Amino acid sequence: MLKKISIVGSLFLSLTSCIGYKSATPDKIDSLKNSSTIMANTAIPAKWIQEKNQDQPSFSYAWMNTLLTLDLENLIKEGIAHNADILISKEKLNQAELAMDIAGSSLYPTVNALANTNNNLVSGSHIGNLQLKTNWELDLWGKNKSAEMVGVSQYFSALSQQKMLEQSVAATIAKTYYLNIAGQYQEQKIRDFIAKTEDLKKICAIQNKVGTANMLDLSSIESEIILLNSYLEKIKNGNAQSRRSLEILCGKYPEGLIKVYSKFSPLKEDIPTNFPLNILEKRADIMARQFQIESSFYEVQEAKAARLPAINIGASVGAAETNVDGISNLFSNPLIKIGGGLTTPIFNGGKLRKNVEIKTARQKQLVEEYAKSVLLAFNEVESALANLSSIDKQVVFQQQAISALEQNIALTKKQIDVGSSNNFVLLQKQRDLIKKEMNTIDLHLQQRIERINLYMALGANGHLR
Repeated sequence: MLKKISIVGSLFLSLTSCIGYKSATPDKIDSLKNSSTIMANTAIPAKWIQEKNQDQPSFSYAWMNTLLTLDLENLIKEGIAHNADILISKEKLNQAELAMDIAGSSLYPTVNALANTNNNLVSGSHIGNLQLKTNWELDLWGKNKSAEMVGVSQYFSALSQQKMLEQSVAATIAKTYYLNIAGQYQEQKIRDFIAKTEDLKKICAIQNKVGTANMLDLSSIESEIILLNSYLEKIKNGNAQSRRSLEILCGKYPEGLIKVYSKFSPLKEDIPTNFPLNILEKRADIMARQFQIESSFYEVQEAKAARLPAINIGASVGAAETNVDGISNLFSNPLIKIGGGLTTPIFNGGKLRKNVEIKTARQKQLVEEYAKSVLLAFNEVESALANLSSIDKQVVFQQQAISALEQNIALTKKQIDVGSSNNFVLLQKQRDLIKKEMNTIDLHLQQRIERINLYMALGANGHLR
């Protein structure tokens, strides 16, 4: 009868395990996020939240498509596979996964083998035993389950951080790729500028011979050519360093020998004016913060459960022998034990209560860090949009200035034909044109970099992967 009662009691305790466990449901996590003091003072514009609770159509990143060339795509694939930071991060992710598995093992019974022997050298008596012992803490209050979920949340936080790192590496490769293209343009333009200045020197030398120029003019041009060659060397070194950066990002030895054969493609697709808030909320770094909040939710729950009584069930199966010659006789005296115990904290100097307070404070900290991440994400989007708008206007003004100067150069050539102007004036204007074209190259580079920044700020939905 007692045996039946014991079995029924054990089953009952098993069925009622984790009665104190609470899951971190989306509503509970949203409630924690909404408790942020930072967000309480932040009014989110209507353009972000007006469609938050409605089904969103697939958000289009078509405005990024023109940036993803075949060369760039191959470089990004190579970088994701071989970048040193990504490889290190993957090992950290493996550690987080193993830690998650370890945390989950506390939900199951532990089984250990025990063997010992004692010999009395005076009397000659001998006692030996062999046992299998198992122990199981009934998770009545969800302490062990919460500990497991802490590990699960931390793993998914690490997974999101890994995704963010891969996106950042891909974006950096893309920026460096376009920096290489711009560098090649700039190097060619400065060579053209030097060539025009050399032509000026030749004309000035002729003018000096006929008395319409002096040695001071010629010396000034020669000095300018020297400085231009110095600047060209600086550009060439900068381009070589840029190539090394691209190589190291892709996991290659930084020789500076990688070649980028491409050019700036026209940016035909317009950038959307409104963005759904749920896209921003799914940013990898923000998701990592959210999983950290989930982890803290379970940590608080675990700390609270640690203050409650714990019930353990233990059992052992084995055999004992004394002064027996053969091991075959070991099981002639079997031992079977089963029992349970209850442990409850009474006095520990307030350690467990303080631990709950610490975990709760940690939870509030993570909520505010999440809010800060969201606020920074808004800033990154708004800054990228403002920069793009300004750069687009600058490009228009710069192109208008180039067109006006090209017309002026065409008129100057006509004046030369009729003898009312000369090649010296023409070369000066052609050099001014090269300067403006160099400024335009820089603006085109900034356009592409800011598009990549906006793409990253919106969550980088896999296009640069």
